[in-house]
Amino acid sequence: MHEILSETDLAFWKEIEETEFLFEKECYKTCLSFCCRWDHEDFPRFLIPKGGTLFYLPKEMVYIKKYGKLPDKPISELYTTLSNNIKINIYYTACNDDNHCNINFSRTLYCRLYPFFPVFNIHGELLDLKYISIYDITSDLINLKTPCYIKNKKSEYIDKWKNDKNIHRLFTNPYLLFHFLVADILHDNYVETIKDSTLLENEGEMFWRLWEKAYLKKQLINKVKLVNKLDEMYNNFTNIYGSEFLK
Repeated sequence: MHEILSETDLAFWKEIEETEFLFEKECYKTCLSFCCRWDHEDFPRFLIPKGGTLFYLPKEMVYIKKYGKLPDKPISELYTTLSNNIKINIYYTACNDDNHCNINFSRTLYCRLYPFFPVFNIHGELLDLKYISIYDITSDLINLKTPCYIKNKKSEYIDKWKNDKNIHRLFTNPYLLFHFLVADILHDNYVETIKDSTLLENEGEMFWRLWEKAYLKKQLINKVKLVNKLDEMYNNFTNIYGSEFLK
C-alpha cells in the first residue's frame, strides 16, 4: 500500500472527500437503508453475511487512514496480478454503521457513488452508468425490483456527470479513470459469466442459493478472460497516460 501520498495526491483526495456526486438527501429513509442492509424478501438465509461492504482504492485508504476515520472492523485486500506482474488491488471491509447512513467513519467513494459507477472510454468520455454493487447487477439480470429509487434517475446522473466540469475532471484523473475502467471490465466479466452458466435457468430462492454456492466457490468471474482483458486495457492505458499513474 502507498504509505505516503504526494502533495498532488493529497489535494486530489481532499477534493474527492469534499465533493458530492449524488444529491439524494436522506434517501435511506425511503428504502430502509437497502444499500447498507441488503435485505430483500426474495433473499434466502445466506451463508454470506448480509450488510454493506465498503471498498477503498489504495491511495484513498492511505488518505482516509491519515485524515479521516476507518471502520473498527478488519480490512482485507483483494487483488489481481497481471501478466507483467502489475498488481491491481482494492481493500474492503464490512460496513458497521447503524443502517441509516449515520456512520462514525469516513464514507468511501464507492459508498458515495452508490448505486452507480461511471463508465468511460480510455480517453475519458463518459459513455454510461452501471451498477456498482454485485447485488444490484444480479438483481438486474433476473429482473428483481429493489427499493433503491436512485436507479430510476440514471439518465439524470449521466447528464449531470457529463456536464459538471469539476466532477468530470475528478473522474478522469488517470488514477481514478483507470480504476473505473477496471470496474467496467469486472462488471462485464461477471455478467457474461452468469449468462454463460445455468444459473439464470432458476428462479427465486433456488437461484439465490445456487448463486451463493457459485460465489463462495469463486465461480462467478472468469479469471483467465479477466486478466487478458485487464492486460490489454492496462497496456493501452499506459500508451496514453504513461506508466507512473499507479505510483
